[in-house]
Amino acid sequence: MVDLWWEWVEQSLSVRDCERSTGDWVKQYLLPAHYWHQQSVRTKNPTLNATYQIAAQQAQASLMRHPITTAMSCEQFTHWQTWATSMVTKFQRTSSPVEGRNGYLSQIHHNRRGLSTRRLRVMTTIHNFHLQRSDGSTAAERLFGKPSPDLFEWLVQQMPVLPQARRGKAAAKARTPFLPTVPA
Repeated sequence: MVDLWWEWVEQSLSVRDCERSTGDWVKQYLLPAHYWHQQSVRTKNPTLNATYQIAAQQAQASLMRHPITTAMSCEQFTHWQTWATSMVTKFQRTSSPVEGRNGYLSQIHHNRRGLSTRRLRVMTTIHNFHLQRSDGSTAAERLFGKPSPDLFEWLVQQMPVLPQARRGKAAAKARTPFLPTVPA
C-alpha cells in the first residue's frame, strides 16, 4: 500500500509538470511536515503524541528553512499545502490490521464472529512452525536459533493409526459369495 501511495504521488507530480527540484521538495519536506502534523493530531496515545509533535515541529522547521519554500509566492505555497494535505489524508500506514498473522486472524475473527481457542492455537502453530520467509526460515527457527522439524512430518509421526473405514450395507452384500446353481 505504501508503494502504491508513492506511485500516486509521483503520478500526481508528473501531471502537474513541476520541476525535479520542486518534486524533491514536495517529497522530502512538504509531505513529511503535513504527515507528522496529521499524526500528532490523530493519535490519542500521550507518549506517541509527544514524539509526533516533535517530529512535526522539526519537519515544519526544515520545510520553512528550505530555499524553495522561501522563494514561493503565498498563493503557490497555499496551493501546495492544500495538495499535500489531500495526499497525506489518503495515506494509510501498513500495520497489523492489514497484513501478517494478526491481519489474517483479524479477518477470520471478523468474518466468522470469533475464533475457537483450539483454532487459534492451530493458527499460531502454523504461523510459528510452517510459514517461511523468503530465506526459508520459520519464526520458531529465528526465535530459538535452531532448525525446527517439518510440521507435516511431525504431525504424521504423532498421529495414531487411523481406523479402518466402516463397511456399508451395500459393501457387505457385495462380498457375500454367490454360487450359481446349475439347472436340472
